Amino acid sequence: MRSARSRARGRGALAPHRAADDLSLRHDPRRDRLQRAALPIDGRAPRARPRAPRLLRLRDRLPVLRRSGACPRERCPRGRRRPPAPVPRVNDLRARIAQIVERDRARVRDVAAPSEPFTVHERRIDVDDLEVEVVGRGAVDPLLVAHLGLRGPTPDRWEDILFLDTETTGLSGGTGTYVFLIGVAHFAAGQLVLRQHLLHDIGAEAAFIAALSKEILPFRACASYNGKSFDLPILRTRFVMTLRAEITVDDSHLDLLHPARRLWRDRFGSTSLRQLEESVLDDGRTADIPGSLIPDAYFHYLRKGDPAIIAPVLEHNARDVISLVRISDRVARAVLLARAGRAPDHAPAAFALARVFERNGELEAAFACYESAYYDGDNPLRVRVALPLARQLERRGESDRAVRLVETLLELGLGTDPWRVQAEARVRRLSKKVWRARTAIVT
Repeated sequence: MRSARSRARGRGALAPHRAADDLSLRHDPRRDRLQRAALPIDGRAPRARPRAPRLLRLRDRLPVLRRSGACPRERCPRGRRRPPAPVPRVNDLRARIAQIVERDRARVRDVAAPSEPFTVHERRIDVDDLEVEVVGRGAVDPLLVAHLGLRGPTPDRWEDILFLDTETTGLSGGTGTYVFLIGVAHFAAGQLVLRQHLLHDIGAEAAFIAALSKEILPFRACASYNGKSFDLPILRTRFVMTLRAEITVDDSHLDLLHPARRLWRDRFGSTSLRQLEESVLDDGRTADIPGSLIPDAYFHYLRKGDPAIIAPVLEHNARDVISLVRISDRVARAVLLARAGRAPDHAPAAFALARVFERNGELEAAFACYESAYYDGDNPLRVRVALPLARQLERRGESDRAVRLVETLLELGLGTDPWRVQAEARVRRLSKKVWRARTAIVT
């Protein structure tokens, strides 16, 4: 006698589940599909209509997938490979790059493919074309170049100052950073003579530095922009690495970054050379290679040897040197105008000039700039100017005016606690001085 389980097994794979057919769950719309999936493949009923081959259906859709807005491609005969279709956008980009390269080649046709390990490119510019009024004209005023930031003996002529700017293989400095381009300029016979030394082979650095040493040997003063922290330290390192004598061009160094900061940092924020070209010289650069890309451009030039690659770097360096000359002239003009009683209309610049004037012993110019900064500035600047201006008033015999000036700021509650302590001490001392002067007059 067979058991119920064996009888159920003989009725098929779904026999144990037929007892639950009356449940509503088993009448789900997906029931038939699930039942077909549960049956073995051999037990399924044959399709009434055979499924169309998927390959034919995909083949019918291929023209739609290949379509890109143009007409369908013609079929290629079997056994023959169709050449790849051109990509118009890439070709247009290549043509555009080729035009740019040809333009750069045309701009520097005088820079031929180098046959020497280094070359020197010279350019002469008339002083009148530089739009300078002070620098490069007449004798050198010692106090003027002191305002410009000269450290060291004062040269007698503008022709004795060498303006320089370097381009290097890196921006970090150190013994692994090479100087591959240096632009030097000096005044001679009413012209600015700009000479750019370009190194074409790193292995010939010793000869390059030797030629550069002869170029700068006659000069004992130089002008740069941030050269105290970057250009001259790297030059000294390269001189030492090539066993050359120590450079002497920095016996007197004029770093224009510092006077530029005093005059224009509070007004323009940035005092980069490019920013000053736009804001002070009104002569911004429209197409210029960024300084951060110059090392990569030089290494690419060493690999390819194409003069068009290095041309933008040469132009960038020449523009830096010329702007250096023009910025020094603008600083000199501001100093001469302030010395004549026309302080800068920007109060922080007037305050900065006043401090330099006082340090150099030009007390009249210092007083004019202090006074302009005090009355044109805001309250925080007035707090900074008040005590130096009071000192100048005391020297001029106007102690009572100095007392009123400082007392006004104290009554307004301006200034920090240390400043107020110092200001109150100044007021007490000046008040005693004023009282003694009045008592002496009465007696």
